[in-house]
Amino acid sequence: AVRALVARAIRAPRRAFATAAHGGDGTGGGASRREDDVDADAVGGVAAERVGDIVRVTCTDLATSGQGVCRLPSGMVLLCDGATPGEIIDARVVKVKKRVAEGVKRATVVDAPDATPPPCVYYDRCGGCSWQHITYDAQVAHKRRQVVDVLTRIGLEPEAEAKTSACASARATERYRNKMEFAFGRITEGRTARVVVGLRPRGSNEDVVEIGEHGCLLQSEEADAVLRRTRDALTRLGGSVEAFDRTTGEGTLRSMVIRSARDSHGTPSVMVDLATTAGDDELLFGPLADLLREISEMPHVVSVLHTSVPPEPELRRGNNRNSKFVKGGRGVKAKSNGSPTAVVKAMYGQNKLVETLDGVKFELSSASFFQTNTAQATQLVQIMRDACGFSGNNTEVVLDLFCGVGTMGLCVASRAKHVMGWEVVPEAVRDAKRNAEINGIENAKFYRVDLSSLNAKLGAKGLLANPKTGKELPMPDIVITDPARFGMAESLISILRTIGAKRIVYVSCNPATQARDMVLLTAQSQGPNDARYALVSCTPVDMFPHTSHVESVAVFDRV
Repeated sequence: AVRALVARAIRAPRRAFATAAHGGDGTGGGASRREDDVDADAVGGVAAERVGDIVRVTCTDLATSGQGVCRLPSGMVLLCDGATPGEIIDARVVKVKKRVAEGVKRATVVDAPDATPPPCVYYDRCGGCSWQHITYDAQVAHKRRQVVDVLTRIGLEPEAEAKTSACASARATERYRNKMEFAFGRITEGRTARVVVGLRPRGSNEDVVEIGEHGCLLQSEEADAVLRRTRDALTRLGGSVEAFDRTTGEGTLRSMVIRSARDSHGTPSVMVDLATTAGDDELLFGPLADLLREISEMPHVVSVLHTSVPPEPELRRGNNRNSKFVKGGRGVKAKSNGSPTAVVKAMYGQNKLVETLDGVKFELSSASFFQTNTAQATQLVQIMRDACGFSGNNTEVVLDLFCGVGTMGLCVASRAKHVMGWEVVPEAVRDAKRNAEINGIENAKFYRVDLSSLNAKLGAKGLLANPKTGKELPMPDIVITDPARFGMAESLISILRTIGAKRIVYVSCNPATQARDMVLLTAQSQGPNDARYALVSCTPVDMFPHTSHVESVAVFDRV
């Protein structure tokens, strides 16, 4: 019955994002026209738009994808990049599906009240940001509405509006990312080709938008200096080192990850990881070796790494030859990012960077997952810790699920009697243990467990047992869960209901799956060993300004 409830909630119609005006007044929903003058099919007496049509529409809202939501003259919803609520635009239809179409803004007819000039000169082409054209106050207001929407529509929470607080806004909307990945590419200008470094444009896995002298406003000044030095070096090399082609596997320079950190005194440090197909000799002698050395000599750079990737295709065409390139080329092993298995080697310094968050030190390797907005992660941790409702006498046992490198658990350890962290990635578990050690935290233990494949029939024993010894672990008073975007497995939720902790604090990077899981957590109890929970509050947190992404901290109490 509960599964049927979840399925019905997910299938429920989305709220009416768009109510664009119709009619022929030339402002909100006038007739469309095609660039190639091909007649459109008639649907219900109204011409149905086709690819290539130029339409005048009004943007009425923002979709969770970050696109503007408009209504076509035929009544179909049009999702359009760069459109702002209240703006009237001319747009070109680029894709038509069964229930929705996609478009590209050609021109603004009437400005939106929340429109603002993008601060980045690359914004119209780059895929790093999607909302720089919208005022920041409007961004956070929409992110709150997005959370309220999914709690109501998917989570079936009738008091979602009252229980959702204001979105925790970012203190800085620029220079906030501590990690950026840039791609190398080849640009042909006339008869001359050159290697560039930049970011992928929206909707492309193979093209590169060159980030020039203006740099990237998402990363720190120190990281930007590394990017500029790399760009200058590529110019001097004059094509002696080719960019890696993801569609063929040819070339050398694939990507560069720049990671920044600051210690407790605010001193910056930078780790640079260059991914190439080069052999050992090329890393020691020649132009690539010179590039690595030059980067290592820059101020604040403490680590220069090389990640070796095989010279094999990473992309393939879609279902037909006219399709875009998608991840999954020949020789690509099954990984979430579609990239081949890699070998990391420290060329200068160590594969280590120390970051400080909320007074706790975290030792990170190139592969470590860590919140990419340190300032907002501090605010997120503080919101999470307050939500736990600690008594103040260090009596609570905390279960930290999907703990990663121990970010949440270690930041509450000083308030708890004991912290137990669960994580499936072995490197992350090792990092979490190391982070507890360097901070002198002795009341936190971390275990490797696959939380997606638990046996719900075992009840609490299916989770609260030492995976190595089988020894039973203490029952938690508070559960902190921070799953990936796909949320929690039904078996895990079933076990959490059996455990019956007094409070569950659910930190989510995908409010839609959080709302889906909420239906299972709040479903009616099936007996004395099946605790039911109720939503107490939900706090949206803006971790990534100028994007549509929002995190949320939901608090559930046992009824």
